[in-house]
Amino acid sequence: MGDSCCASFSIGAIQKAIEEALPGTFVHSIATGSSMADDTFSGFYGSVNAQVGEACKIIASKPELQSGYNAIGFSQGGQFLRAVAERCNHNGPRMAKLVTLGSQHQGIMNVPECWNPSYNKTPAFPYCAGMQTLLGFGAYLPWIRSHLVQAQYFKDPYRLPAYLRHSPFLPDINNERPAKNETYRENLAGLEQLVLFRFANDVTVVPRDSAWFSFFNGQELVALKDQPIYQEDWIGLRALDNAGRLVFDEIPGGHMHFTLSWFQSNIIAPYLGGSADLNLVQAVNHTRWSR
Repeated sequence: MGDSCCASFSIGAIQKAIEEALPGTFVHSIATGSSMADDTFSGFYGSVNAQVGEACKIIASKPELQSGYNAIGFSQGGQFLRAVAERCNHNGPRMAKLVTLGSQHQGIMNVPECWNPSYNKTPAFPYCAGMQTLLGFGAYLPWIRSHLVQAQYFKDPYRLPAYLRHSPFLPDINNERPAKNETYRENLAGLEQLVLFRFANDVTVVPRDSAWFSFFNGQELVALKDQPIYQEDWIGLRALDNAGRLVFDEIPGGHMHFTLSWFQSNIIAPYLGGSADLNLVQAVNHTRWSR
């Protein structure tokens, strides 16, 4: 949201930092538009399923990635790259590690800063309940769910049957429908590591803990391990956890607020430095950080 793949002041600078820290590493930032303006616009408008399919083709076309690669997803880019792993790891270049920062793995349920008072001490703004109702009504209408990116991972806890029937993206990659895709589970469970960062003071992603696969069920925030997606291992998270390959970590501050020095110490060094034989793909949406 609001960023492009290669802007020198955002993802371009992150790419440069990785290349300088890991000399010889090939870094590719996925673009979902033909120009910077189109790429930025595609973070709001388009089919996420089509964008994921195009990302798989781009990755498969890069000779430098054929022996495997690590991936970093920023904000909504995180669940999009998870979809790449689930849908394409069995018949294309293999994603080894996936690191996501502030991603909406269990979707969003309201607009930024509209926390539900039942699990957040800060009272919601007066319009938040109204926004919840409007979003729940509109997000699953045919044109909106097919064209607006954020609607494709909007998960209304008060209209879950409508979400499961009509949402075109998130219920599929989370294997929430009765017919399970075993390939998704096998592909994600085959990762060397899945690293989930949340932002400590995130009020952009509602609920914040969607970054850790937590879900607000309408009454309380339910941790990953208390949900069927983990207990029945719909997408391989329990297998990763049992093998010690599922990591939960936290970033101080608000959504996508981090420095390059923090990124160097907490992402590049621990998660990429030992994988110099692998190259890197990164996906981005809605990045705000400072040097």
